[in-house]
Amino acid sequence: MTARLNPHRRLYSETVRITLKVGDGQHVLDVSLAYDRPGGTLREVNFVGRGKIGHGLDLMLHDLGIQLSRAIQHRNPDTGEQLK
Repeated sequence: MTARLNPHRRLYSETVRITLKVGDGQHVLDVSLAYDRPGGTLREVNFVGRGKIGHGLDLMLHDLGIQLSRAIQHRNPDTGEQLK
């Protein structure tokens, strides 16, 4: 059996480029913002482009993206459990 994608469960997303200036340098990030529908409620944040791998920022932003998405979905950012 072939797995089928349910189009009703896909999130609409747009990617924005953000430049963070740190000291004399800068980091360019591509951030995907996922909504339940165009113009709808923000559901997820995903850092899709983080500059050079291994600069310490890569792992931190991966974890931050997961925790922000959990918080947006009214879940505990650390454990993922639903908040009351």
